[in-house]
Amino acid sequence: MTYNVRAHSYVVGGLGLTGQACVRFLKQQGAKVKAFDTRDTFNVSAPLNICVTTGSLPRDFFAGVDTLVLSPGLSLDIEQVIHAKACGVEVIGDVELFARLNSTPTIGITGSNGKTTVTLLTTHMLRACGYEVCEAGNVGRPVLETLPESVSQRETQPLDVIVLELSSFQLETTSSLKLNAASILNISDDHLDRHGDMQHYTAAKQRIFSHCDTAVVWRGDYQVKPISACENTITYGLDASDTGFGLREGNITFDGEALLNSADIRLAGMHNILNVMASLALCQAFGAPLNKAALAVTSFTSAPHRCVEIANINGVKWIDDSKATNVGATIAAIEGLAPITKGKIILIAGGDSKGADLSALKPALVESVSEVIALGKDAEKFSAIFGNTTLVSSMEMAVSAANLRAVSGDIVLLSPACASIDMFKNYMHRAQVFTDAVAHITASVKFARDAGATKEAGGLPS
Repeated sequence: MTYNVRAHSYVVGGLGLTGQACVRFLKQQGAKVKAFDTRDTFNVSAPLNICVTTGSLPRDFFAGVDTLVLSPGLSLDIEQVIHAKACGVEVIGDVELFARLNSTPTIGITGSNGKTTVTLLTTHMLRACGYEVCEAGNVGRPVLETLPESVSQRETQPLDVIVLELSSFQLETTSSLKLNAASILNISDDHLDRHGDMQHYTAAKQRIFSHCDTAVVWRGDYQVKPISACENTITYGLDASDTGFGLREGNITFDGEALLNSADIRLAGMHNILNVMASLALCQAFGAPLNKAALAVTSFTSAPHRCVEIANINGVKWIDDSKATNVGATIAAIEGLAPITKGKIILIAGGDSKGADLSALKPALVESVSEVIALGKDAEKFSAIFGNTTLVSSMEMAVSAANLRAVSGDIVLLSPACASIDMFKNYMHRAQVFTDAVAHITASVKFARDAGATKEAGGLPS
């Protein structure tokens, strides 16, 4: 049965970017809509011209309403959602609304880490193969703006495929999301302050496979295998497998045949080899020509703040992995960089751990990290799990301390394993402060080098 937007009456919960996109779309479709926001004050990008209620809701707020479209940043446990459910209102998210209207082939990607890289890389590959494609969801445009009914989409070419990055917050309100191919890249402690425990967090991720044709599965983690039945499965891993995607003698293989030399990949670390394999598998599942997709990998560059080298100062590589806001992401960065590091790894970490158990980091630290320089709210938790930890009070101090310890061949890695909100606006701001501090060191080295050259030339007094 076709879903008729105009036949329903909506409340949009939360007026961040996603909520505003929902309001715009529903109004475009002629639906009856009003909204609430849990904040007393908020900013919108353009006038919404609807009734907006802030804070607690009046008792009759949901009278005549049948659907609450909840922004992913709001928990299902807040009082407004409990109120809606008590009134018999269905609670969905924008991704579920998209699912009820979408007819374009769609690929879904989730995971604790790497999902933005895989989403952008898969989009890049499919575009190189000649498809009209866009990324959306947790990255790129809001999902509703990819629908033909959307004003923004009517102005562009019809899409052959949509690639969705999906968070656990987005997935937990889905029930009918149909995907041609999907993958849970990995699962590690994250957002337990929202989901409560790993069981509920994993269950939210598993919803991506509920109506999926082909599951793309990493052989290295049992948690990412689909619980619900999928028609097909494509596997990948770093072993020399004759089935699916594997790694043999430095080459990514498919069904045992060499496909791509890993030396031609511009993404750093073994964890990014897995990301490339996942992307290739998703393209394969969609029916894209695999050789063209593999060739496109060589022209892809990483998204910002995801294991990106920002400087090389006297042989010391400085790497920005500020997007690593959980333990699993930092483990992936350390284990991915360790095999290709000539010297030692100095890790800058810390911030708000969001209730996660940082002890899972200990084996990777002991195995591959010479020193941790920790800052932020939960800095002392690093001291508890790793003896060679130095506590500092600012990013500038962390960079300065790392610079004093690093020698040629070493890597200084900003991979915090924590959220940034205790000290910074967001992980991008944290990365910028890190980059600025490293740039100051670069300028100092250059000044010293230039001064030395001038002195040798007789330009400075002895």
